[in-house]
Amino acid sequence: MTFIKNLAVSLLVLTSIESVFSQKNLETVVAKNGDGILSILRNEGIDIAKYYEQFLELNEAKLSNGSRLAIGETYVIPHAPDSFKNRGVLVQIGNGGERPIFDEELATLRRKDSSLINTVYYLIEHDGVGTRVQSAPKDGIAVNMARRLLQSGARVYLLTSEAKDSLGLIDYVGEINKKYLKHNGDYQRLVVMNVDEVNPKTKTDVMVYHYAESEESKRFAANILKVFGGNVVKQGSLEDYSKVFTDFKSIAFAKNILPPITFINMGSEPADDQKTMKVTANRENIANLITNGILSDYSNTEFEEN
Repeated sequence: MTFIKNLAVSLLVLTSIESVFSQKNLETVVAKNGDGILSILRNEGIDIAKYYEQFLELNEAKLSNGSRLAIGETYVIPHAPDSFKNRGVLVQIGNGGERPIFDEELATLRRKDSSLINTVYYLIEHDGVGTRVQSAPKDGIAVNMARRLLQSGARVYLLTSEAKDSLGLIDYVGEINKKYLKHNGDYQRLVVMNVDEVNPKTKTDVMVYHYAESEESKRFAANILKVFGGNVVKQGSLEDYSKVFTDFKSIAFAKNILPPITFINMGSEPADDQKTMKVTANRENIANLITNGILSDYSNTEFEEN
């Protein structure tokens, strides 16, 4: 009996220590004029219904009338692993670190559904020579895709480079594989897009490639192709538009990367023997088409039961 009591006390102490430690590591925010609990949580990309009570508990001593904030006061933000800030991450290779894809825009994001709750997507914009040096432009294709995927519950990594010398895709293998293993068990996919020559004033040629030795890569590309083809291409002839990697660098990258991959090439002139699909080159339109293909692939994937 004494042993059980001692064990219970020990567990209680450990829980208390863990709670204190976790609270010390929580983020804080200083209330500004016009701020309320709802706006603060929304600006942090946090689910209000899920974390409102926790905010009250963490800041009980600093709230007046139960929920009123004081201008200039510092408040603790609940730890929310499922927030848009934590699930949408911009990874800058070359000691650039990580930060949220969306910051000021967090308040505009709304969870639409949870259809992609167990999925992870890696997005790279590539120019065929090296990965683009960028800071996630708000109107970029990858950023528009990330917004839609996050609103359906996905986890999204947007990979860019801060290096002065353009990095090759092979330089991204280590970072992507590390995160793939971290999220082992989730449905994970990598999309590499060449968007450098997309002209929003014209239609652009689109080619979708897959890795020949991966059935998942082939199926992923096929589902994206179906969406791009739409009513333009007869379903029976879609295979004519399906392409495999042939260059050494792409094959080497695909062999070493863990998540199934598809390359989407847009804008550049195709070879004479290559069939392409022409689509409106509006970046939001292209982002929606690719995202719809991603959603189709996930919904059509059969998962093994544990």
